[in-house]
Amino acid sequence: MDVQNRMNSVICSNERCKAPAHINEIKFVGGDNDKGGIIIKCSNCTNIFAVTVKNPDDASISKGGEIVDRWDEEYPFSFEEKYGALDIILNNSRALVFKPDKIDPVKFIPSDSPLYFSNNINLEIEAQKALIGFTKEINVHYKQYYNWHVKSGDSDLNKSFVIVPYEFNDKKYKAVFAKGINRDSDFEAKNLYLVYHSDVDLEYQIDGIYKRNDLMLYLERLLNRWRYTANEVLLVVPFIGFHYPNALKSLQELWLWLQANVDVDKTNLVTRKGTYNLFKKAQNTTEIPFEELVRWGLLEPLIEKMNDDDTKFFQQSHAKYYVGVFNDYVEVLSGSFNLHTGEYWENMTFKKYTKEFFRERYLRMQIFKDFQYLTDATDRKVHYYFCGNERQNTGFNLISHRDLFDRFLVNL
Repeated sequence: MDVQNRMNSVICSNERCKAPAHINEIKFVGGDNDKGGIIIKCSNCTNIFAVTVKNPDDASISKGGEIVDRWDEEYPFSFEEKYGALDIILNNSRALVFKPDKIDPVKFIPSDSPLYFSNNINLEIEAQKALIGFTKEINVHYKQYYNWHVKSGDSDLNKSFVIVPYEFNDKKYKAVFAKGINRDSDFEAKNLYLVYHSDVDLEYQIDGIYKRNDLMLYLERLLNRWRYTANEVLLVVPFIGFHYPNALKSLQELWLWLQANVDVDKTNLVTRKGTYNLFKKAQNTTEIPFEELVRWGLLEPLIEKMNDDDTKFFQQSHAKYYVGVFNDYVEVLSGSFNLHTGEYWENMTFKKYTKEFFRERYLRMQIFKDFQYLTDATDRKVHYYFCGNERQNTGFNLISHRDLFDRFLVNL
């Protein structure tokens, strides 16, 4: 039987609140669907209100509230005694059914202008070939690990690393691929992204002038490297897209690209207020104006973070640098490059600094006077798997983020 998932955005019945809540509703296609509803407690104001949904026992809340009760068929009289007279949300002025455009996981696609290359060898192509050769082995491992993972109830796991050894032209290499673990279907070799490769010196690779399209690829590689391996990410970029009236569509595409390539929870974005306002202007040219997205709580996380004043705006700066912060050092991509596509040339360099040096030289603006490095980002456990017989492994490997670097990645 096919199962359809849909999202309902409902607005709190408290007129002084009107905060949105997102309900995940399941429909069985060609089968029986129960009638009923759920009682929601608003996370913004604690108001209690009722919403009708199909299959209430399977409904869940992803944002804006918690389910405190459910009912089947007709609204029970006992609920009136328990909760008092409640607003039951049915009409379109309070509820919106939508199918959100989910941002697909970024797929690693080897490039003809690769970031990872050595001695005129495109290591992105060779690493991908090696990964494909281990696909069956990786999937067997993931299946075994999934059974153990579910039984152990280890819900703190959210990322996986796969170390791929291979040989090319009589030389041995290692490539490290990573992916997020957010749902059951992630326990497979699909959507693994190359984040490290042996015999690659990024400080040598990125030092000169490059076309904007090539730099967009390099930044994609680094953002995904930092997504899975860095403690936090700092993006200082005055301009995103071009500020021309006919460039609004491409500007939206750049914002979506950025959203897809960062972990919003650990990303700090510093930009100009005008850059953010230009995004709002571009959104207003679409079918759903910006204020309606705000009303229904449909902003993408990165934009929502900006709208909630969690983003730093700074006018008196033309500096552009992109940073991954690790336990003992930082990686910095800096130069003339804003987030733009095209064939124009830009100068960029990649450097690795101590955290003390980076603070002294790059965090001098007033906006960073209270900036503190995260200290607890490496406490979580990550999963790792070595392909082949190069290292003995049990098939069920958990290791701390810090140990992964100290024992494996730093020695590639």
